[in-house]
Order: sequence, then C-alpha cells, then structure tokens
Amino acid sequence: MKSIVGSLLLLFMGLSLQAQQIQSISSPAETYAESITPEDFLAHLSFLADDMLEGRETGERGQRLAAAYIRTQFMRLGLAPGVPQDNSYFQYYYINRSNTSSGEIKLGNKTYRFGEDFYNYRSALPESLTGEFVFGGYGIQTEAYDNLTGLDVKDKIVLILGGMPGQDKIEDRYALLKDWRVRQENIEKMGARAMVMIVPSELSRTMKRYARRRSMTIAASPKPGMPVIYLNPQMGKDLIGQVKGKPEKIKASLAEDANPPKLKFNKLDFSMSAQSEFSSVAASNVLALLEGTDKKEEIIVLTAHYDHIGVTKDGRVNNGADDDGSGTTAILELAEAFAKAAADGNRPRRSLLFMTVSGEEKGLLGSGFYTDHPVYPLENTVANLNIDMIGRTDARYAEKADSANYVYLIGADKLSSELHEISEAANKDFTQITLDYKYNDEKDPNRFYYRSDHYNFAKNDIPVIFYFTGVHVDYHKPTDDVEKINRDKAAHITKLVFHTAWELANREERIVVDKKSKQE
Repeated sequence: MKSIVGSLLLLFMGLSLQAQQIQSISSPAETYAESITPEDFLAHLSFLADDMLEGRETGERGQRLAAAYIRTQFMRLGLAPGVPQDNSYFQYYYINRSNTSSGEIKLGNKTYRFGEDFYNYRSALPESLTGEFVFGGYGIQTEAYDNLTGLDVKDKIVLILGGMPGQDKIEDRYALLKDWRVRQENIEKMGARAMVMIVPSELSRTMKRYARRRSMTIAASPKPGMPVIYLNPQMGKDLIGQVKGKPEKIKASLAEDANPPKLKFNKLDFSMSAQSEFSSVAASNVLALLEGTDKKEEIIVLTAHYDHIGVTKDGRVNNGADDDGSGTTAILELAEAFAKAAADGNRPRRSLLFMTVSGEEKGLLGSGFYTDHPVYPLENTVANLNIDMIGRTDARYAEKADSANYVYLIGADKLSSELHEISEAANKDFTQITLDYKYNDEKDPNRFYYRSDHYNFAKNDIPVIFYFTGVHVDYHKPTDDVEKINRDKAAHITKLVFHTAWELANREERIVVDKKSKQE
C-alpha cells in the first residue's frame, strides 16, 4: 500500500509554496491559476490512486472512500453543498442491473425467442407475464398529441408503436430513443403492468444488439421498474394480426386522430417466460457550488469521473491514476483556485458547479443521471468543461519534441463557435499548449466525442470541451499508477481549463449556441 501520510505532507508543503508564488503575479486570473501546482496535483492523486481505494469500482467501498475525500476537500475550501435541497454534496442514484439469459413469448401456437424476436433494454424481465392488453397508440402524451389521457392502463399490458405519427421514416434516431424513455415513464406512472413496443424496422438491429448486453439502468430507487418488451417488426405484425388489426390502417388512423383505435385483444393468446437476474447498487456524484455574483443563475459545470474499474480477477488493483484520477485531481485544483479568488473578493459573476461523477466506466451513468435529474436547470447551464485523462503521453506524441506540451480538445466547436474562440484565446494568452483537434474529427473511428461525460451535456445542446491526452499502454490496466503521471503537464493543462472557465464565468454575454448538436 502506498503512503497516505506522504501525500498529505506534499499537500501542505504545496499550500505553503503557493503563498510565495501568488505574491509575484499581477493579473487576477494569472494569480489564481498559479495556485494550481504539480505538488498539489501529486498529493491529491496519491490518495485517489492508492491501493486502499481498490480501484474505485462504481458502487463499492473504494468509490465511497474517494467520494468522501472529494467532499472533504470541497468542505475545506468553503464551497457550498451542490445539492442544496438535501444540504448535501452527494447526488445519489442507483445502478439497476438485469441480465436475461433466455426467454420466450407464445402467441397462440407460435413461439418467439428472446434476442431474436423480442428484446429488453433498461428494464428487467419478470419470470412470467400474462394479463389484459390495451392499445396505447404511440404512447405519446403531449399537449399537441395525446394517446394516453383517458385511457385505462392500470395493471394492464400496454401495446404501443415505436415510431411517430405521420412519419414513414425515422427523422432523428437519438430523439426517438430519448422519447421512448418519456413514453415509458408516462405509462409506468399510470400504473401499467408492462409496456410492449413494436420497434420500427430501422431500429430493429440496434435493439437486437442491446439485447445481447447486460442491461444497466440509472434510477432514483433500487427497484426493477415496469418491464418493457421490444418486439421486432415481424413479431409486432404477427401480434397485431392476431387481434384482427392492420398496421398500415392503424398508423393512418393515428395520423389523423390521437385516440387509439380499439383492438380485439380478447382474441389474443399471449404469455411470456424469461430467466432473468436483477441486482442494484448505490452510487453518487459529488457536487460543490461556488455561487456567482450578478449572473449567479447561470452555471458553468466542470466535470471529471472519479470511478474506475476496480480489482482484476487475480487481485491486482486498477488504480486509474490517469483514468480518471488526473481529471478528478484537476477538478479539486480548479475548485481551490476559484475558492481562493472568491475569498479575496474576486468571486466569479456566474456560478461554478464542480462535479465529480461516477458510473462513467459503466456507460456515462452518473453524468446521465445528472442531466436527466439536474440539480440546476439545464437551460441555465452555459457550458461543460470535462477532463478525462490528462496525465500521460500517448504513442502519437511519445517521439515528438513537444511530447509534454499538448492536449487533445474535443467538442469545443461542435455547438458554439464562441466557446472554441474563447478556448483558443485562453491558450494563446496564458498557457501556449499545442491544441490538437485530431479526435474532434467526426470521421475519427475512436469516436471519443461520445465516450466521456461531456456527451450527456452536449446532447442537451450545452456547449462542451473535452480535455484529453490520449490512450496509452497502461489504459485500464493495473499499471496505470501515480508514478507514471506527468504532474507538471497535468497541472499546466488544468491552468488552461481554469483560464477558459474564468472567461466563461466573467464575460458580459453568455456564449451563444449557434450549431446543432450531433447525436450518436
């Protein structure tokens, strides 16, 4: 086990050194940027990537220890709890896991197989399911188009169509998938026993792929929730045929009138059985707020994920010093720099939310829970600056003369031209780092834009920047240790984030979103 005492000594030594450095700087932004030091970086990271934290596996003891450490640092800096309604620094959520190994549905004398004819995703299938059906049209409930109001669905199985009224082709795949979750939530609130959706042909292959995975759902409570069953188009057509319905006629009717036509479900002979396992684990995001002055309702969100992948099967600890101990440490250093500024009377105009999230390694779950259940309105969120792996050098730069002076920027120009310009100016004026946009290319096969926590903000039309120094040979291995981190490099990149955040927080006008978000 590495020494915790040593890391704490480094932390206090670093604080003393900062006091001497700050006296020699004149500009407020430069003054507080200088509080971000390699010594502090090493001290925080030495704790977060210690063997004692057991690889910070989401929902396990090590993750909770890391969360407690982060909260302690936020409290030490005098930052307010980021979840004010609970007077807490923690935003709790549950990761509900289900694994369906096999299953079948019988319609009359025909049998359909799980994974081929029907699927589940983000829900657990019960061991058996029978009951009365009701047709809910597309399952939409809005002011403009409402299939559900007045429909009795309590304790019934609700059959819906997965497309959109009046549309023969899917116009926006991501928007439709997101809308499915809204439909599911509405139907569940109405007390339905289960929801059965007939998947449009364009998404049938996608849902089949999801069915082969272990299903993970982020939720506010540790309960399986209402079962949701997705039927492929052929099985859906067979089911509609059993109740004497014609799909094209039904769709034409729903395009004209939102009230779902009556189907003769008394003719339906339906039963389902499945072999599923369900478990739930609690996790949390750690949030702290530095309230702004005259523009305090507007929020700049700074994020990094503090979880990692735990212990290998043979007992070796994946410490994740770079992934993403480096980003988490950067958040702590940024919080300290802005807290010092506020204490000296240089409080930012806009509020800053420092948020370390968990569940990133499980599919961006923690940041996804935040954007689905925002503590502060998303419409007031100006930008998200996300830091994930900034402490190493990848193979592409290993042989270059400036190997320690680069960072990959991803997403800066995707939604706001102004954000990109501010980032470039901050670097030119203060840090002079090589800004590499290789992975910002939409054609890049790595698709890093979609693979870290900023993406949950971007898909909600919030401008983002993802700071990253690339994948290295120790990625997701027990050898990703503190000793291999370039703390000077990491601290320097963190200063770039600081100067960008300082400008975003203090400029007169909020940055403009002038581009349409690109969805996966």
